Amino acid sequence: MHSQPSFRSPRRRLYLEPRTDAALLVFGAFLSYACGGCLSNEYVIPQSELARLAQLPPEQRGQRVQVVQVIGDRRGEAIDVNQPPPPTPAQGENYGPPPTGYVEEGPAPVGVGMVVVPVPLFPPPLPGPVGWARPGPRGPIGAGPSRAAPMPPRKPGASSMGQLGKGGNSKEDLLVLLVVVAAFAAVGMIATEGARYDGNVAMYPWQPVHLAAANGLEREVPLAQLTQADVASATKATVMDDEGWGMMRLGRRPLDRRGFAFKFDLGGLHSSCSCLSANGFGTNIQFGYFPHHLFGLLATWAFSAGSDANSDSFYRNNLALEAQVFPLDFWRLHLGGFGHAGIQYANDAGAGTRDGAAFGGGLLLELALNTRLALTARADYTSANVAPGNAWAGTEMFTAGVALY
Repeated sequence: MHSQPSFRSPRRRLYLEPRTDAALLVFGAFLSYACGGCLSNEYVIPQSELARLAQLPPEQRGQRVQVVQVIGDRRGEAIDVNQPPPPTPAQGENYGPPPTGYVEEGPAPVGVGMVVVPVPLFPPPLPGPVGWARPGPRGPIGAGPSRAAPMPPRKPGASSMGQLGKGGNSKEDLLVLLVVVAAFAAVGMIATEGARYDGNVAMYPWQPVHLAAANGLEREVPLAQLTQADVASATKATVMDDEGWGMMRLGRRPLDRRGFAFKFDLGGLHSSCSCLSANGFGTNIQFGYFPHHLFGLLATWAFSAGSDANSDSFYRNNLALEAQVFPLDFWRLHLGGFGHAGIQYANDAGAGTRDGAAFGGGLLLELALNTRLALTARADYTSANVAPGNAWAGTEMFTAGVALY
């Protein structure tokens, strides 16, 4: 009687390893969904805007209000603002007497007219690396290579980048798959931020404003009756596009980088060092914070891989802190520069693995699509102490992608 193959036999492991790749891809799809989310019927009024509104005459408060749409569940469709505005509440009804100075007679409130629905701009899905999926199904069922077919021999000293997706489960393969996961997340965020509204609206002065206090209690106050005391006690103020007369969108704000930022770009790498005459794939994944519209700091992972003239694979893995500044802008076009410092991990067939300090910088270009989303182009030069003989090696990377603020 022949014994059954053990669970830990090399042949068995060959069929289990691809599950890691599939798990990462499933996680990437989930991350895209989680980062995308839905657009709610709620809009937050910033605290500074709320204080400004409270200082205006009641009849002028709804002419222009800055709001930011919330990501969450939508409970109903937005109200059609083409319909006539509701009448002012009578004495003792709903919100009490009209505020002093409010004029009911006269022209309709600002915003009654044609609804302006901005069309979100959705860049095409970002391409991921190709060639990682093994052709044909695996296992004893279906067409494809025999289970007993041996894997092609690998060159001595070569890394597994050339075997990507062919049953390998090396560190380089996982890094490439992490890039794919980041691409999934970027696509999800692009879809959300491309449609999310951040700008000015017009509303009826008696539109209900939901004020949340520090103790967790919430109450409604008509916009026309908002006081400075209400502003001082509120920690959050929201309005709903499915309540009252609704809200007319007047236009998005210009690109605003202040706050947290996520950037993702793809492109190509070129080596300017005689020790590595090669071109390859390159990407930058960045997350950071902009304390000012013109300046920010980002943690950066720059990953590149490819094959040299001898068909030997290589990869570069940079971890750095990067400063970005955007001093020039022309309408939607923003020009800037960056500088970064960190450490580079290198792996070349024949030279092995090593690491060393890395410094670089370059030029940035951003084309604003809306308040929170921009297309980017980037030219980077990096010099790292990873060449043979403890020397410095230079590489150039040219990429394009997206920035989300």
